[in-house]
Amino acid sequence: MAETAGHHHVVMLVRNEYTHDTRVEKEARTLAAAGYRVTVVADAGPGLPERETRDGSEVIRVARGGRRVPGLRFVLHELRLARRLRTLRPTVLHAHDTNALVPVALAAQGGSVPFVYDAHELWLGRPRRERSRVYFALSQLYYTIVERLLVPRAAATITVSPPIVDHLRHRYRLRDVALVANYPDVAGEVVRRELRELPGGEAIDPDAPVVLYLGGLMAGRGLEQLVDAIGLMPSVQLVLLGSGVLGAPLLSRAAGRGARVHLLAPVPPAEVEAYASSADLGVNAIVGSSLNDRYSLPNKLFHYMAAGLPVVASDLPHVRAIVEGAGCGVMADTSRPEAIAEAIGRILADREEAVAMGARGRAAVAERYNWTTAAAQLRAAYDAIS
Repeated sequence: MAETAGHHHVVMLVRNEYTHDTRVEKEARTLAAAGYRVTVVADAGPGLPERETRDGSEVIRVARGGRRVPGLRFVLHELRLARRLRTLRPTVLHAHDTNALVPVALAAQGGSVPFVYDAHELWLGRPRRERSRVYFALSQLYYTIVERLLVPRAAATITVSPPIVDHLRHRYRLRDVALVANYPDVAGEVVRRELRELPGGEAIDPDAPVVLYLGGLMAGRGLEQLVDAIGLMPSVQLVLLGSGVLGAPLLSRAAGRGARVHLLAPVPPAEVEAYASSADLGVNAIVGSSLNDRYSLPNKLFHYMAAGLPVVASDLPHVRAIVEGAGCGVMADTSRPEAIAEAIGRILADREEAVAMGARGRAAVAERYNWTTAAAQLRAAYDAIS
C-alpha cells in the first residue's frame, strides 16, 4: 500500500470529542504525512465545529440524536456512525478502541473495505470505577462478544504495550499484533517553563523539592498511596498536573495527613514536557489493581523521561525493563506509601545522580522511545494491508 498511499482514504473513528487525544492526532498526522488522505470521525460536543481541518486531516463530528430510551439510542447512534463512515467512501477504516469496532465493521461492508483495530488499552481488562455493577456487567458482556466476533476480522491490529500485544495475540489467535506505543514527539531541547507560573502554582514553595504526577486523577493510579507517601516527607511537595474525579478527595486526604499537595489543571499536550522539566522528579505510581493497569505502558513515564526528570516507577516487568534499561530512575512497590517515600528519598538524596538519571532518560527517548519509532511501526502495519 505504501506505493499507492495517495490513492487511499483512511477514515478513523474515535468515540470522544477529539480535543486532547494525542494518540489519534499523532497517527492521523503520520498517515497524512505519508500521503494518505485522512478523515477523523469523532463525537460532537458543545462549542466544537462540526467540521475542521487539523494537521493535514479532516475532522467530522457526529452528534447523538433521538430519544433517551435505554439501549435504543445507543443502537441508533452505532448505525448512524456506520452510515456516516460509509458515505465518506473509505478505502481503509481505523477503529480507535473496542467501542468503535461495531460501526467500523458495519461500514466495512462485509469485508470489502479493510479495517485496522487500534487498542488504546485492554478494553475488557478495565476496572469498574464509578460505573454501576449492572451497567459494567452488561458492557463487559457486550464488548466480549464484539471483540470475539470482530477483532479476528481486522486487516491489522495495533496496540500500545508489549503485554497487550501478547494478550491480544493469544486471546484471538492473531498471527501478528503491532506495537505502536504512545511515545512522545521529540523536537530538540525542552525549554523549561515553571509550574509556579500556572494558575494555582503560586502556592508551590520554590525552596522545597517538587514531586510531579501527570495525568488523570482516578482510581487504580496509586494516587492515594502517593499522597500518603508525601505525608511521610514534610520537606517535599507534590504537584498533581491533571484532572479527574479524585481531585477533591485527594486534597482532603492530603490535608488529613499533613501532605503538601498542589492540584493544577492540565496544560496543552505540546507544553507538558516544558512544565514538567521544572519539577525534581516524576512518579508513575500505578498499582495494577486491574489487568489493564498491569498491562499499561503509561504516557507519563515517557513524558518524565523526555523532560529530563528521574522517575519513580511501579515495579511492573515491562516498566522495569525500560527504567532500568535506560538507568533513569528507581522502581518501587507503589502499593506501599513507605516504599514510594523511600524511592523518592533515594533520588533526592543524590542530586548529581538524579541529574544523570534525567539525562539518561532524555537520551533514551531521543534515541528510541519517541514517536518516530512508533510511526514507523504504524506505517509498516498499513503497508502490510493489501
